[in-house]
Amino acid sequence: MTPLIEIDDIYFKREDQNITGSAKDRAISLQVQNLIENYYSKAVISSTGNAAISAQYFCNKLNIPLKIFVSPKTNPEKLKLLKNYTTSLKPISDAFKYAKLNHAYLLRQSTDPVAQVGYSQIATEILEQLPQTTSIFVPVGSGTTLLGITSVFPNTYAVQEASNCPIASHFDNNFKNENITLCDSLGVKLLPLKIQIFQKIKHGAVIQNQQIVDAMNFLKLHDIITSPEGALALAAYYKFKDTAGNYPVIILSGAKR
Repeated sequence: MTPLIEIDDIYFKREDQNITGSAKDRAISLQVQNLIENYYSKAVISSTGNAAISAQYFCNKLNIPLKIFVSPKTNPEKLKLLKNYTTSLKPISDAFKYAKLNHAYLLRQSTDPVAQVGYSQIATEILEQLPQTTSIFVPVGSGTTLLGITSVFPNTYAVQEASNCPIASHFDNNFKNENITLCDSLGVKLLPLKIQIFQKIKHGAVIQNQQIVDAMNFLKLHDIITSPEGALALAAYYKFKDTAGNYPVIILSGAKR
């Protein structure tokens, strides 16, 4: 169980304190368990960094060979934590092909229902730690984490930055388009869960870069050094403070890399 801390009447779920430093551990650990139960002997993943770091840890722990595909744009600080990977211009496609040709378990969270089960644990823990929770703010890439949390706690906010907001902009049009991306782990292009998300989610928030920077400064002031994605979720709370209720929870999804 990761900590839930309170600062200025805002609650922060410290998913950055998972074993490998991100919420990805929630899903990957269950996916690797499912891999074994379904008689796979190897795994493959395409990742922007955190998922690969998590997969490397859990696969190594059980001596499962893992093939990793990453984009050339992947954060160099995350790559330093990976022992072996292949850089590809089409990492998702290459991972699918590798899985098919090598009978490898595809650790792709948006296409594996087991991942949502793992992320639902976050909401279950939050409600154990803070039963009166009124809202949860979730940084969104593919939407897998969002759907997992929503399956337990419906009043969630899908949060994305103005440079890449195909989901959040469906609910929030009060923003200006931007070209610079601060949250590199949310740069997902394919969204197989988009229809499901629109069916289940009622709230979204699109955040400007300056709002992310301001939220990061607040976190640093309180000795919380986390990824920009956590600051993104905090900025969304500030934007929708009037509708968030008295017990809002911010998901700090990953450590600073």
